[in-house]
Amino acid sequence: MSQAKEGGVSLPLEPDSARQDSAFHTWTHDWELVWADFTTPRFRVYRNGEMRIHARKALLSDYEVLRYTDDLESFGIKTDADLAEWEAKGAEYFDWINNSWFEVVSLRDGDESFSEVFHELDEAIAQAQVLWEEYGADGNIWE
Repeated sequence: MSQAKEGGVSLPLEPDSARQDSAFHTWTHDWELVWADFTTPRFRVYRNGEMRIHARKALLSDYEVLRYTDDLESFGIKTDADLAEWEAKGAEYFDWINNSWFEVVSLRDGDESFSEVFHELDEAIAQAQVLWEEYGADGNIWE
């Protein structure tokens, strides 16, 4: 997998196909940069939003609160397929209270309010690449 570096942090240029959901990129309650291609630096993908899930493994047990990726992993949810399986059990076992998401963001001056929301990482990255091809470093996305 290709890597890009910013401030000593490695960012994957290609997402893990088994972990596309933003829930697997939620390490804090703030924005997190999850993808950037520093050869085309205008558009980046950030994970945004707060995640809160109430989950339990047995109907009569107490709910656990899952807020971050490591909480999901500790609960046994390690892939999108695992996540879908738990979601299918319904709110009695797995209840989304808040969900995170991805945003494609432009770093060009004047574009501060531009963002597009996605729930799958590969879709967000693909959109960032399309925007770069269409607008490059200086194209006006507002026209």
